[in-house]
Amino acid sequence: MNNFHIEEFTKYKVFLYGFSEEKNAVEASIHIKLSNADGILKFCKGTIPPNFTDNTKGRKKLNIHFRADRYPSFIDILRHEQPLFFYYSKDTHAGFITTSDEPVGEGNTDRSD
Repeated sequence: MNNFHIEEFTKYKVFLYGFSEEKNAVEASIHIKLSNADGILKFCKGTIPPNFTDNTKGRKKLNIHFRADRYPSFIDILRHEQPLFFYYSKDTHAGFITTSDEPVGEGNTDRSD
């Protein structure tokens, strides 16, 4: 599992950008605070650029790009689910967020023991 950065997270910050005339502009981003890195989910219109890792100011940035129309799904998960985990493949630079295993039909109340 050392090919992956896998970590539970509890903090995030949302950025909504002005409307750019550039056809491949980033329209929004979600910055996820991790213990030794920042996961940056960028929501783009037009062509999706490749994902990449950047070391800026001594802190690793894991940049993951998605289509802009996926933004509402990510915000919904951030607002309504917990715990949440960030995954990033160091080999392929693919990344995502996920929930933990949850009981079927759990609804808004956690009934797990």
